[in-house]
Amino acid sequence: MKSIRLFTILFCSLLLLVACSKEEPSNVIKVAVSPSIPPMLFEKDGKYTGVDLEIFEGYCKSRNCKFKMTAYDWLGMLGAVASGQADVAFSGISITDKRKEVMDFSNPYFVSTWQLISLNKRNIKITDLSQLKKYTIAYPTGTVFDDYVKNVLQPQGYYSVDQVKLYPSPAEALIALQNGNVDLVFVDNVMLVNYQKSLNLPVSSSYQVIGFDKLGFAFKKGSKLRDDFNQYLNELGPEKLKAIIDHWTQ
Repeated sequence: MKSIRLFTILFCSLLLLVACSKEEPSNVIKVAVSPSIPPMLFEKDGKYTGVDLEIFEGYCKSRNCKFKMTAYDWLGMLGAVASGQADVAFSGISITDKRKEVMDFSNPYFVSTWQLISLNKRNIKITDLSQLKKYTIAYPTGTVFDDYVKNVLQPQGYYSVDQVKLYPSPAEALIALQNGNVDLVFVDNVMLVNYQKSLNLPVSSSYQVIGFDKLGFAFKKGSKLRDDFNQYLNELGPEKLKAIIDHWTQ
């Protein structure tokens, strides 16, 4: 009788393990995204697409692995990978020292130029940073633009973080610009090109910031996946990587 009971317990335990393995396959990578950052990651025709997704799909194809994406707002995406709820996050994420404290980054795959954009009809042109005091600047909460204001503009007396209007997403900041609630919005250059060409929005650059921002894929701390992904970027090489980026930005 004891043998039967022991066999039953072992059999049920085995079934439980099998069930768990079906629910959470070991080769399924949990991905956190914020699908409102064109052309890096955005939604089109009900599907996610963009530069980052094409790169990661290529990685998974080369490694014969699968991944499952979960959409968050910007801060939620970063929180998911920092807390280990997600294995990796991508949506045009800037590499910063502060973020490195709670997550690991891949090698940079893109150097972004930033633009302060305004409506064409306003024709705002910033030739001296002291002019910024006259305008209201906006950008999404938790983005790297905050570091630029804190570390560059604020110490020199050009602009303070208290003056900035924060929005949950780039789309909402853009709506505020179109409605006249703000004068200028920080975006990166590829987003500006997308707004002008794909969305045909009447916006243009008022000021440009060069060389401050490098983008990378964010991984949970101590992830071996990060090292293998860096290996894939090396295998891909700069020419193929540039071809992917050019496909979405030109």
